[in-house]
Amino acid sequence: MQTVKLGTGDTIISEGEDGNTAFLIVSGSVEVSVGRDANARSVATLGAGDVFGEMCLIEPGPRSATVKAVTDAECVSTSYDEFIPLMQNDPQQAIFYMRSLVRKLREMNNLLSIAPVEMLGQRIQQSLLVILAGLEGRDSLSGADLEGLGHELRMLLDIDRIQIATEEIGSAEQILQYMLRPDIEECLNLWFGKSEQTDQDILNRFGTAVALASTGQYDHWALNVEHPRLLVALVIMLDQFPRNIYRDTPRMYACDARCQRLVKRGLRVGVSGRLSPIERIFFCLVLTHSEVLDDQLLCMEEWERTMEELAPDDPLNVFHEIFHRHVAVIKRFGRFPHRNKILQRADTQAEEEFLHDGSFRFDLPLVRRPDGTFAFAGSVKKRTVTVLGHEYETLLPDLDEVGHRAFEFKYLGPDAVFTRTQEQLQKQGYIRIGDSVPDFTAETSMGPIDFHEFIGDSWCVFFSHPADFTPVCTTEFGITAKLRHEWSARDTKVIGLSVDSADDHERWIADINETQHTEVNFPIIADKDRRVSMLFGMLDPTTFRHGSGLGETMTVRSVFFISPSKRVELILSYPAYVGRNFDEILRILDALQLSAKYRVATPANWRPGDDTMVLPFISDEEAERMFADQGGVRKVRSYLRFVRDPSVRCL
Repeated sequence: MQTVKLGTGDTIISEGEDGNTAFLIVSGSVEVSVGRDANARSVATLGAGDVFGEMCLIEPGPRSATVKAVTDAECVSTSYDEFIPLMQNDPQQAIFYMRSLVRKLREMNNLLSIAPVEMLGQRIQQSLLVILAGLEGRDSLSGADLEGLGHELRMLLDIDRIQIATEEIGSAEQILQYMLRPDIEECLNLWFGKSEQTDQDILNRFGTAVALASTGQYDHWALNVEHPRLLVALVIMLDQFPRNIYRDTPRMYACDARCQRLVKRGLRVGVSGRLSPIERIFFCLVLTHSEVLDDQLLCMEEWERTMEELAPDDPLNVFHEIFHRHVAVIKRFGRFPHRNKILQRADTQAEEEFLHDGSFRFDLPLVRRPDGTFAFAGSVKKRTVTVLGHEYETLLPDLDEVGHRAFEFKYLGPDAVFTRTQEQLQKQGYIRIGDSVPDFTAETSMGPIDFHEFIGDSWCVFFSHPADFTPVCTTEFGITAKLRHEWSARDTKVIGLSVDSADDHERWIADINETQHTEVNFPIIADKDRRVSMLFGMLDPTTFRHGSGLGETMTVRSVFFISPSKRVELILSYPAYVGRNFDEILRILDALQLSAKYRVATPANWRPGDDTMVLPFISDEEAERMFADQGGVRKVRSYLRFVRDPSVRCL
C-alpha cells in the first residue's frame, strides 16, 4: 500500500492506458469521465472513502475511464499483485475495494434492467443476477472468490459462453442420464456403492470433462437460468464424479468448496424450484458433503421443501435420515472423522471411538414390491430420536414395527451407503438338484419375461456369465447362438444372465454377432439388482482370480438344466476364467432327456448311441420287460446291468 498525493487538475488514470493499480480516496475529490477530448463526459465525482480503478484487481488491462483531481487529494493505492495477500493480511482494507466492485455490478444490473435489450442482453442480465446472488450479504471476498468473480465477469463478455451450444446441452444430458437411472436401486448403488468397475466407467466416459470442469471450463453452465439442469450436471462433475475417479485420495474433495458456492448461489436465485426432487438430491448431497454446519442446515431446509413433493412411499425419503446423520456428525465433531485418514488429519480420541462404533450404522427402510421396485417403508407413528446429541424427528420405523426384519440397504455413515453384499453372499439362495425352480419376473434383452411362462412345456438351459464385453463370455454366447438348431432339436430354450443392464446387453449382442459371425436370438436377463443371482446362488463367495473383490458383485458361470416340470435336474458352476464346454452341455442334456423318458442311467463318457444302464431300484424281471425291444439286459453284476440306448431303434 502506498500513499499518492494529487494537486488540483492532476490526471492519475487515463482512458486506454494499461493499469494494474486501484485507489482509495483518503481526502479531497476526483472526477471520473469517459470518452476523449471534446467527447469526454463526466460520469461521477468521488470523495473520501470512494474507490476508483478497482476493476484492475480482477484482471489488469486497459483503463475504461479518465480520472482527474477536482481538489487537492490524497489516495492510498494497491496493485493487482499486492491485493491477494492484502485480502489475507488486512481484510478490513480490502473490504473497501470489494464494496465498490459489488456496487458497480449492481449499477450495471440496474442499467440492463432499464434499457431495452435483445435476448443476449437478457441472458447477460440473468447471468449477472446469478453472480450478484453469490455476493449477497458479503462485504469481503477471499482470494479464491475474487479469482472466481473475475472469471465469471469475463464470461459475460464472451458471447459463445453466454449462448449455450446445443452440443453442450447434449453433454450435460448424457451426464444426467448416466446418474439418474429409471430404477432407484440402480441410482443408490451408483451414487453410494463402491465399485471399481463403476469408477473406471466414469473415468472412461467423463474423465476429460471432469478435468475441464475442475479448471472452470464449464462454469458458464452455472449462469444459465434458462437451463437449470446444466447446473445439476456441473455439480455432478465437481462433486460426485471426483469421488469415483479419485476415490480414497484428497483429490476427491478438491472441488467441494467451489461446488458448494455454486449450489448456494443457485438456491438463492430459485433454481431448485425448476428441478425435480431427484435432481435436487444432488444439490443436497453437495451441501451435506460440507464440513460447515450452516451448509448442513441449509441442506436440511432445502430437503424439507423437497419432501413436501414426495409421496410417503417414495424411496427418496431415505435421504431424510442420511442428511440428519450428517448434521449430527458435524455438530459433534465439526468435521467428518471418516476423512481424516485420507486428508492426513489426526483423529481425536472421541473421533477414534466414533469410527469404531458400529451403532451409527443402520438399515434403510426400503422394501421390494412384487414387481421388483422399491418403496419406502417408514414409521407409521412419529417419534423423536437423538443421535450424537442431535435431536430430530425420524422417519425410521421402530423395533415394534420392524421386528427382526432386515432391509436391503444399510447406511454406513458419511460418504458411504452400500448394498449389503457381504451378508447377502453368506445368506444367498441355494438351489439344489431336485428343487422346483423359483419363478420370477425380469427385464431381458428381448423384453420382460415371467420365468415359468418362458420355460413353458420345454426344457431350459439357464446360464449366467460374469460380465458383458468380456472375452470368454463373448465366445460362449457366440457358440450358444450357433447351436440354435441343436437346442431346437432337443425342444430346449436357452436364457443367459449377468448383472449388466438391458442396454448393455443390447450393445454387447451387436458385438457378439459381428465378432462371432452369428446372430444371438435368445434372451439375456438384466440382473442389475442381483435379485435373480441371489435367488439362485450365482454370486462367487470367494473372489475372482483376475480382479480384486469382483466376485462379490458378479456372477460365476453357472448352468441350470431345468425340465418341463420346472424341476432343476443338474447344476454346473465354472469360475470366471474358464469357458464352458458346450459339447458337454449338449451331452448332459441328451443324457437327462434320455433318462427322463426311458428311466435309464448313462455310464461314464456316455455319448448318444452308447449302451445305457438299468437303474438300481428296477428289478431284473421289470428290466427285462421294459427293455425287451432293445435286446434285453446284459448283466455283469447284480448291480451292473447294461441295455442298448432306448432312443436308438432296433431293426
